[in-house]
Amino acid sequence: MEYITDIEKLLRQLDSKPVDPGRLVSGHPSESTVRLFEYLKSIYGRKTLAGQQYLQRRELEDEVYFAETGDLPALRGYDLMDMDKEKGDDQVDRAIKWAEDTGCIITMCWHWYAPDDMNDMEHCGWSFYYKTTSYDHKTSFDILRAVEYGTPEYEFAVSRIDKAAAELRKFEEHDIPVLFRPLHEANGDWFWWGRRKADKAASIAAYRKLWYMIFDRIENFHKLTNIIWVWNGQDKDMEVHPNTFDIAGDDIYSQKEDDHSSQKERFEYLRTLSHGKMVTLSECGYIPSPEEMRKDGAKWLWWLPWWGSFVYSVDGWKPRLDENGKPFTSEKYMKGNFPGNTFADEDCITLSKLPFFKGKDKLPEKYQGK
Repeated sequence: MEYITDIEKLLRQLDSKPVDPGRLVSGHPSESTVRLFEYLKSIYGRKTLAGQQYLQRRELEDEVYFAETGDLPALRGYDLMDMDKEKGDDQVDRAIKWAEDTGCIITMCWHWYAPDDMNDMEHCGWSFYYKTTSYDHKTSFDILRAVEYGTPEYEFAVSRIDKAAAELRKFEEHDIPVLFRPLHEANGDWFWWGRRKADKAASIAAYRKLWYMIFDRIENFHKLTNIIWVWNGQDKDMEVHPNTFDIAGDDIYSQKEDDHSSQKERFEYLRTLSHGKMVTLSECGYIPSPEEMRKDGAKWLWWLPWWGSFVYSVDGWKPRLDENGKPFTSEKYMKGNFPGNTFADEDCITLSKLPFFKGKDKLPEKYQGK
């Protein structure tokens, strides 16, 4: 029998439960998921997890961090973007290996590729960037039709939600909780699932409906037990029911030079949308300094710089390497002793400071003896 999300029924069920920031929104979390959530609550407002987003297989970001600090990030960000590739999602495999080998925390986002032409999906271009952007690769995939039952777009959306659930189940099979952040940066129009300028109200309504479809299918159809939900709508317009997320996230890419401020104004605004739940800097360019966060009382749960040039120096897209093949630290985002001072701060939790760290007195094998 086909499973269809009944949005009105779901919302009635969500309304029937009090909003409790101290409990996971999942009705059936695993012991490991609860344990991670309790740990996050225990540090929130006091300490911040050092995080990093990855893409390239070599993960040069770690080589920079280790060289600068002798340690590695506690939280690792990966992406479900490659799940449609024939060889599978290498990022999922890497995330599982790191979590099993070290006890690190995993967060997954989803740059959701969609076809530009539903009538010729095999030969058209696919992208997550919407047609309103200036990017070379973009899609006209219509979120309004994606939430309309019976359309090809709806069938596509459901099939990809189910595929994402299958990828997330791989973590569950290894007893690994995941901080899952779908439909990120929804307040902008650069992704096909975002708020549009031309049909603002309709696109917002469709975004909410798609969020509820994802939540319902993962929680109530697939019944995954390892998900901690991160909402990244970033604006009051984009609010979803508070019983469908555990953490609220904001992505901040400051255009100011050397801006390691706490981003207090964004922190406080996000708190007004969080319904008392934890808030996090789910992506960033510049890392906020621990000192600034202490001074302003803006203690993000974690910070997560984007991959590549936000950590190491590049020529175009190509990393700059020394004669030994090691990456140069980014002169823009990691200037001076900032990485070392940040990782050494008592309020910054790095990999070796995690209570789940399996190395106890050593880092992963590839960083031993260096």
